[in-house]
Amino acid sequence: MIIDDNTFRLLLDRLGLSWEGYVRVRKGVKKRICRHMEERGYRTMDDYLHALNNPEILKEIEYLFCVSISQFFRDRYLWQEMEGEILPDIIRRYDKRIDIWSAGCALGQEVYSFAILWDITKGKSERYPKLHFNATDSNPDYLKKAREGIYNPSSLKGLSDEIKRHYFHIGENDSNYRVADYLKKDIHWELHDLIIQPPLAGRFQVIFLRNSLLTYYRVERIERIFLKVLDSLDEGGFFIVGRHEKLPFQTSRLSPYKGCLYIFQNT
Repeated sequence: MIIDDNTFRLLLDRLGLSWEGYVRVRKGVKKRICRHMEERGYRTMDDYLHALNNPEILKEIEYLFCVSISQFFRDRYLWQEMEGEILPDIIRRYDKRIDIWSAGCALGQEVYSFAILWDITKGKSERYPKLHFNATDSNPDYLKKAREGIYNPSSLKGLSDEIKRHYFHIGENDSNYRVADYLKKDIHWELHDLIIQPPLAGRFQVIFLRNSLLTYYRVERIERIFLKVLDSLDEGGFFIVGRHEKLPFQTSRLSPYKGCLYIFQNT
């Protein structure tokens, strides 16, 4: 079966998803849908759309739209600011514990990037608080792979030999890189769906909401969710979105950090 763009849009509409968010990745998503339709025995898109009324099938279809494209230290400017200014500032202000939340962590590259940077940063400080990193995603398969922390060589493109040597090791029976176990000790992985569940309890000094909710869902569907997530951000905390993403609406609670339109501080 071939799914054209108009038919694909019908499915996006039913799921409240954004055409702009999926236009570049639609080829791969369409292949998953076709394979799923064949496995389930659906011959027409009308039959498939009707199947959305079944909660079990709906969940299966939602997983087909999960996108895991990422890399370590994606958006270099963010991580430069994180290392040079943001983390030292947070360490100065919190002497006991800091809480970080990566909402929509996918395969974990963002989470481990922060863990690496945290290890580097705390090595420069006489004292540092306890780190509690909450990594959540709605896709259980993604979370399983993220916990394992195994990545092919292309996933580490751009990392220095020093970073690879200190924080990864190559498997004995393959060429994949495995994240060092000690990087995982402060990370709490949790299955969590922002669309249907309330935000995590607590106050977070940094919230990563990058290349997930704001990219793939329609604005009208996420405005209420966005406000609830924002309520979890501590005063003076940092709210990070993707480099090409925009906030669903302007709010006086967030100010661009150094004029950067994807790093915000709760003022």
